[in-house]
Amino acid sequence: MRMGLQDIKNLQEQNKKLVKENERLKRENKQLKDELKKLQKEIKKIQREFEEYKAKYPASDFIPNFIKEPVKHRRRKNGQKKGHKGYTRKIPERVDVVKPLTIEKCPYCGNELSEIQEIRKRYVEDIPEISNTIITEYQIERRYCKHCKKMVEPEIPDVLPNARFGLRLMLLVVFLKIGLALPVEKITFLLKTQYNLSISKGEIIKILKQIAKAFGPYYKELKHKIKEVRVKHMDETGWRIDGKNHWLWVLINKEIALYIIRKKRNYEVPAKLLGKQKGKIIISDRLPAYNHLEEHTGCLQQKCWIHILRDSKDLAKHYKEAKIIHKKLKSIYKQAKSYNHKATDKEVNKLLARIDKIAQIEFKHPEVIKFVRSVCIRHRENLFRFTQDVEIDGDNNLAERAIRKAVIIRKISNGNRSKNGAKFLEILLSVIETLKLQGINPFEGMKNIIQTSDK
Repeated sequence: MRMGLQDIKNLQEQNKKLVKENERLKRENKQLKDELKKLQKEIKKIQREFEEYKAKYPASDFIPNFIKEPVKHRRRKNGQKKGHKGYTRKIPERVDVVKPLTIEKCPYCGNELSEIQEIRKRYVEDIPEISNTIITEYQIERRYCKHCKKMVEPEIPDVLPNARFGLRLMLLVVFLKIGLALPVEKITFLLKTQYNLSISKGEIIKILKQIAKAFGPYYKELKHKIKEVRVKHMDETGWRIDGKNHWLWVLINKEIALYIIRKKRNYEVPAKLLGKQKGKIIISDRLPAYNHLEEHTGCLQQKCWIHILRDSKDLAKHYKEAKIIHKKLKSIYKQAKSYNHKATDKEVNKLLARIDKIAQIEFKHPEVIKFVRSVCIRHRENLFRFTQDVEIDGDNNLAERAIRKAVIIRKISNGNRSKNGAKFLEILLSVIETLKLQGINPFEGMKNIIQTSDK
């Protein structure tokens, strides 16, 4: 069958349309392929990030804190080793009451007994029976002074101005609330059951406020002293004031503990407090704020090895290549401690050489690389100051223990409701923890601070 001219033209038109359609489909196909490649690349990236997240935060990490792994059997038996000298309480140096105990008949058969054969002594230490508080009425003489031209009167002993309660009771409340971290409800219950004293929550808050104000001059003195000491530890933890985030800082040495609560966690907080610290040492973890503190105050640093080993152990759980880092760092720290603060320059250089070898290893995972750069490069010079100075510790345990005292209070109170409350807390906590560091009875120490500041 022969095709006409018109049929040929129609076929040519259809062919042109099909060619155009084919080109369009090719373009769409190419575009879809490009999009598919992008999506596949994005999926791989997300999968990789997810795997890293799972490695860093395994499901077991989200098990509630109260669920613990079974305790492994101890290799050695409980108690002291065989042959260990036993401990018995010493005979008291002071005896307040002597009570003779007589016996006339045998407690087993009821027969008459002989004359006294011997006297056996037994010492029992107890607390006084529950008693009411002592209410004192002071009849205060008031007289006129011709020289001063005004009425004068004697001071009431062991009582703060405008205070309803005596100093001993007020200091007991402070110690229960701050020193032992008891909730207000338990304090009121204890005072009621032990002393038959009814006291409200508001009165307890007022007591804390009055004692904190009385400690004001001593707190300023602590600020000055911690600034001047050569070696100090530093740490910080989160805090809440009226539901808003703040930070509680501690600066501490062997004899002084200073707590401050501020809104920021940067270097400006301790820098403003400490001022110039050239030649002085600050022991801390690797929080970046402390790097800037070094730049702005001129202090030297010693980084906490316990934090370093804790972080390396955590990395080793998630990344195989980090296991060798943790193993090497443990060995280096063990060797550094063995010098007992008497290392020679040659011995320190050997330790640094071992650190440099770790820094030269090529690692793959970003978290591992970041850790190695921080420890082995950024803080290389801040790792072994403790090996040549008996005043410097290789860990920050002193500050961590001090922080735990505040953490316990935070768990119970959830922080403070006002800035004034936070101010009173930092003063009271600083005073009590300083007295404990100095081995002073908190009650006697607090009383002495108030009495001497009044003079």
